[in-house]
Amino acid sequence: MRHIFKKKDILLTFCIFNALFNIAEATEKEQEKLDVYHLDDVVVTATRTPLEEKKVPLSTQVITAEDIKTLGAYNVREVLRNVTGIDVQETGMTGNQVSIRGMGTNHTLVLVDGKRMAGEDSAGTMNVHELNRINVQDVERIELIRGAGSSLYGSDAMGGVINIITKKNKPQGGYYGTGIGSREQSVYGGYSLGNIGKLNMDVNFNLTKVRKATTDATTTRMYGPKRYLEINGKYDFTENKGIEFNLSFLREQFAQDSLSTKDWYDNNRQGYSINYYGSDKKNNYNVRAYYNRLGKESKQLSTVTDKWTDFDHSKYDNWTLEGKNTVKVNGKHVLTYGAEYNWLGAGGTRLGAGADNVQNEEYLGMSKSYSSQKLGTYAAYLQDEIQLTDKFFLVPSVRYDHHSSFGGEASPKLGITYNLSKNFRIKINYGHGYRAPTIFELYANMNRAMGGMQVEYLGNADLQPETANNFDFGFEAETGKGSGKLNYFHSNVSDLINAKTFYSGYVPGIGRVLKFKYENIDAAKIDGIEGEATYQFDNNWSIKTNYTYLRAIDKATDNRLDARAKHTGAVQLSWTDNEVNPLTATLYSQWYIDYLFNANSYTYNTLNLVVDKEVNKKMRIYAGIDNIFDKTFTIDDNQTYDIVGRTWRLGAEWKL
Repeated sequence: MRHIFKKKDILLTFCIFNALFNIAEATEKEQEKLDVYHLDDVVVTATRTPLEEKKVPLSTQVITAEDIKTLGAYNVREVLRNVTGIDVQETGMTGNQVSIRGMGTNHTLVLVDGKRMAGEDSAGTMNVHELNRINVQDVERIELIRGAGSSLYGSDAMGGVINIITKKNKPQGGYYGTGIGSREQSVYGGYSLGNIGKLNMDVNFNLTKVRKATTDATTTRMYGPKRYLEINGKYDFTENKGIEFNLSFLREQFAQDSLSTKDWYDNNRQGYSINYYGSDKKNNYNVRAYYNRLGKESKQLSTVTDKWTDFDHSKYDNWTLEGKNTVKVNGKHVLTYGAEYNWLGAGGTRLGAGADNVQNEEYLGMSKSYSSQKLGTYAAYLQDEIQLTDKFFLVPSVRYDHHSSFGGEASPKLGITYNLSKNFRIKINYGHGYRAPTIFELYANMNRAMGGMQVEYLGNADLQPETANNFDFGFEAETGKGSGKLNYFHSNVSDLINAKTFYSGYVPGIGRVLKFKYENIDAAKIDGIEGEATYQFDNNWSIKTNYTYLRAIDKATDNRLDARAKHTGAVQLSWTDNEVNPLTATLYSQWYIDYLFNANSYTYNTLNLVVDKEVNKKMRIYAGIDNIFDKTFTIDDNQTYDIVGRTWRLGAEWKL
């Protein structure tokens, strides 16, 4: 490893490993005497089967509803920002980047209950708005996979998977709550009918108003109302067979102001799914079909001339049919196999005349070309969970995807968990991942006014899929009161898809003009170490901490990749009075060291505080302050980087 890290990084790695080894020794001697505070979380996403987190070879993490409550989070981004190896920096307007182990936001697959969501599909916008489109009050847990997940999930899982699992099969009763803060205010609630014979149904809603805020002296973030409604149901034919169904609806109506323009955005998303499931002594199977659609309309008004200057109409469709079965072959083998067909459709003025079915779109006295395209993928996968010995657990898997535009791709993976002792284990993974180009990257012909600029994007039908070979190994250990993890990860990425600038200049009467075209031009090497530790001092005090060292290099230039920090970390200190109706306080700090952005390097940290009080069994209240010391910094003389200053929030929730 001396060729990978500097001497100080080798020393840090050795110190953490030594600490973990000492923890393991203490575990063997003291486990019987210590109170056990940590439970074994069950993970489904990593292998598509329920396994204890300790047993799963992949680097995983589970965030529970209790964790979310403790943080007083008002969206999923707030939940994820303390997670090891994940960077959810905010972009302009109301979006988020989602980067796992230094991979781009378009290399992370975000699922809701295991389902892909229809959404923006360019390299710069994929997943940017997704974390804000989830009703966080309805989240049961979030499961995260760090490392290639393509062997089970195919394209877009090259860097990892975030699976947001919602609450289901609730007992009869309801809840409602409200939150107010400097960033947004909301009312939310839900009600479950409980079990009525063989039927269980519930409904949940969230009405949120995103407040107006500026990102610099002239531009605001997106602001306005957001509404969410979801209906879940389950009907049991027998004790082991039944169907589940889901309907979800989202609408965002945002505005954004700049020095000379005002933009409006109207986004609608609907989702429908039905799942047939069953099990017997050896098999656990399901067949699911789902559809979701996102429609987007925007328009721009010149505040100087009071005339409409631009508009955009887009739609994204996702149809999926999938089936899976898990077979308990014997005491040493659990076999999982499945197949799926995924159909994606996109259309809009951002494709211009670059795709099929070209037509003319008229709106508010303006005219643009509108076209559409469809892509299909069918896939099959196979996985075996092999308990070779009491200490040696092996998980080989492979998936084959056939894409309608560029043929087949196989994604093999091998994971190993080896228990050195009951509370100390090694985990090793090697996998191949890939990401297929999106419809926008293939067929874009966009000409769009953005503030005072005119931006053009051209697709490239000759693009090839991005590929990556990922390797990681790590150590995990627990004591009665503490636990720790240390991982090394390495990825070689080929054929990265990049929007290359081929024109930048000023055009009289228009202003600044930027033109981009998608090309396979880059290759990258990404490696690093990540460590995390927790410790429960007593019944009142506990601490969590994590640290990630990242080296992300463009192989062609040997320069660092932009928008990534070399060092990131977090420390979370929690206190509770441990009463029947507890009072909990959580103080946490996040830091970024040597964060590279637009060729400049920045170092900063934020300190945050949340206090949560369970008044009684039917009511809780909370209050929080983010970025207590109001940290911001400037990239140049005109633009402030998107670190929101000090913000506050208050909320209350009641059970019916």
